Amino acid sequence: MAKFNNAIVFGIVLIFASAFAASDSGACEADVEECNPNYSSFLDHSGKTVENDLRKYTSQLVDKSYRFLILSSVFNKYSLDRPGFEKLYRKISDKAWSDAIDLIKYQSRRGSFGYLVNPKSSEQVSSEQAKVLSRPGNYSTVLDVNELSSLQFALEYEKALAQEAHAIHRKVSHAAHKSSGGDYYHYDPDTAHYLDENLIEYQSGTVRDLAGYIHNLKYFSRNSQAAGDLGVHLFDEYLAKAE
Repeated sequence: MAKFNNAIVFGIVLIFASAFAASDSGACEADVEECNPNYSSFLDHSGKTVENDLRKYTSQLVDKSYRFLILSSVFNKYSLDRPGFEKLYRKISDKAWSDAIDLIKYQSRRGSFGYLVNPKSSEQVSSEQAKVLSRPGNYSTVLDVNELSSLQFALEYEKALAQEAHAIHRKVSHAAHKSSGGDYYHYDPDTAHYLDENLIEYQSGTVRDLAGYIHNLKYFSRNSQAAGDLGVHLFDEYLAKAE
């Protein structure tokens, strides 16, 4: 009797397993050309995809890398020799370049093809932050800066890119819906985890450091011209050791 009951249970399990397998069979089983690493919402939804967002963000990172590379050269001239500032901005430039390469690799891992596009800002960021990121190719803005204004520019740029990363993270962390256009963004925890680990955590630390540098430099250079020049020199030496 026990064997008979076990046979019945085993038969029921087989029936459910076969039914589940039949319902779970995807396009890959029907066509080998459909066997790819695409899943979740990375490449779906009529062009409103995580893939497109990451392509734009990759392009913004490349633009940032060139912009801060030029900014670092401003402080590596005979007329304005600030090795600490030059080191700081070169470090930011190199990090942006490395992040762009890693982001292209991540897109490839998810079945996409990472290439550069016009680095326009997202519609979900503020107008002030959009202005910071909407100047591709116009690198002359970083040439006419001094020590304090360069830090202010760097802070605003980092905050604008951080806001962009948060906008993408918001899409993939929760199902969002725009009633006007009917665009759906679905849950993609892998992309959210990548953004957390590789971009967002770094950005929060960098924004905090740059804000602190601005207030410290303002404090050092607020007195007379001679004392202010000495304060800037000492602060530059600090940056050369700290970065």
